[in-house]
Amino acid sequence: MTTLSMTRRSWLRLMGASALSLPLTTAPAWAAGAGLGKGHTLILIELEGGNDGLNTLIPYRDDNYQRARPTLGLSGNEVLPLDGDMGLHPSLSRLAGSWERGHLRLVEGVGYPNPNRSHFRSIEIWNAGLSADTKETQGWISRLMTQDSLGLDTDGIGLGGEMGPLRGPGRFTGLEEIEQFFDQAEALRTAGVLGGYGEAMDGGTMDGDAMMSHSVRPGGGNAALDHLLSVHSNAVGTADLLERKLRQASKRDFNMPNSTLGLQLAAALQLMDAGVTTPVMKVSHGGFDTHAYQAESHAFLLQELDEAMSAFERAARDMGLWNHVTLMTYSEFGRRFYENGSEGTDHGTAAPVILSGGRVAGGFGGARP
Repeated sequence: MTTLSMTRRSWLRLMGASALSLPLTTAPAWAAGAGLGKGHTLILIELEGGNDGLNTLIPYRDDNYQRARPTLGLSGNEVLPLDGDMGLHPSLSRLAGSWERGHLRLVEGVGYPNPNRSHFRSIEIWNAGLSADTKETQGWISRLMTQDSLGLDTDGIGLGGEMGPLRGPGRFTGLEEIEQFFDQAEALRTAGVLGGYGEAMDGGTMDGDAMMSHSVRPGGGNAALDHLLSVHSNAVGTADLLERKLRQASKRDFNMPNSTLGLQLAAALQLMDAGVTTPVMKVSHGGFDTHAYQAESHAFLLQELDEAMSAFERAARDMGLWNHVTLMTYSEFGRRFYENGSEGTDHGTAAPVILSGGRVAGGFGGARP
C-alpha cells in the first residue's frame, strides 16, 4: 500500500521528483512573477463517498477479481487496456487518451495504516495528511502554506464542497460561483459586518468606526478583537484583488460540461485566465458511496469525471497553461474487494490516485494491492 503521510518534504518530493516531473522544489517556482504561466497550480478533485478503485483501474486478467465480483466485474473485452494486466473503466476513454500521450499517472494502492472506514473520520485523516491516530483539524495544505509565504494572491481556493486540506490558518478563499463571489466581496466591505463583530466582541459598545480606529493602535488592548480585525482586513484585501482580476479578465467560453464538476473546473479556468496566482485549488465530485446497484451509477460518475478532466485539458492547452497545472483525484477510501449482496460495494481501504497534466510523468506508480 502507498502510505499517506504528508509532510513538507514528501509534498515537495511528490511535486518535484516522484509522480511528477515538475521543478517545484523551491517556493519561487510557484511564485515566479505575476502571471500564473510562470508558476504552477495543483487542482485537487475529491471523489466524495469512497471511489471503487478496483472498478476504476481494473485487474481484468485476475481470476480472483472476476470471482469476487460476479455482477460488477469487467472483462478484458469491456475495459480500456493499459498493459497486459490492468485497464481503465470504459467510461474513462478520454483519460485513456491522456495515458497514450504520456500525461496520465495512476498511483496504485494509496491509503494509510490502520484504515478507518467511517466517511467522516477517514476524510479527516486525508485532509490532515497525518497518521490515523493523530487528531488534527488543520489541513495539510494549510500547514504547508503556513510554513512558506509565497507572495501569491491567495494561498488556495476551494471551489466546491468542504475546504478539506485547505482548512486552517492562511489566506484561503472559498468561491462557489464567480458572480456570487462578487456579492460576497461587496458584503465584506460593508461597515455592517464590522459593526456586528463589534457588538459580539465588545458587549455592543463599539461601532464599526471605533473598531477600525482600535485596530491600528499598537497593543490595542483587546487581542481577540485585534485578531478579528486583522483576519477581516486580509479577507477584504484578498477579495478585492480577486474581484479586480476577474472583472478585468476576458469572457472566453471554455466549453466545459454542464455538470457540477465541469462548472467547478470552469471556474478554475476562469481564475487562471484572470491571472490569479495560487498554488492549489480544490473541487469536489460527489456520489461515490455505491453500496447498491453500483454498475450504472459508477459508470455515470466516472463518465462525468472523464468529460470534465478532458475538457479542462483541452481548454488549458488552448490557453497555453497545460504545462503549468496538475489535476489530482483522491477519495477518503476505496471499496472492498468482494461485491455485496446488493450489487454494490462496501467501504474499503486503499484506492488509486489519478494525476494528469502537461508535465506529469505518465505510467504507473505506487504499490499494487
